[in-house]
Amino acid sequence: MKNRSDIEVMASILRSATSSWEYKTSIMNTAAISHSQLLRYLAVGIEKGLIEYSETTGLYRTTESGVFYLRKYEQMVSMLPSVPEILDFENEHNSPKSRDHVYSNVN
Repeated sequence: MKNRSDIEVMASILRSATSSWEYKTSIMNTAAISHSQLLRYLAVGIEKGLIEYSETTGLYRTTESGVFYLRKYEQMVSMLPSVPEILDFENEHNSPKSRDHVYSNVN
């Protein structure tokens, strides 16, 4: 698995607790992160108002601001090309055939 950015990890955590209140363990397993990562990201999420914590139940839930974050994240991801598309583009422009074509027009 590739390393994920902070934005991707936070999106995974928010997605894990969008539909209902969740335990830390459930969020950790669904988001595929370690316990130490979970604690760090939950602290930031709570501080920024993306996640709420119930002291009564000990459960976490994504807030409306967190849902807004997720929507914006999904919009951004949908605008970016996927990795295979990037590799195809690089292969097209770095192949000997494409370089020969460029240099053949120089004469």
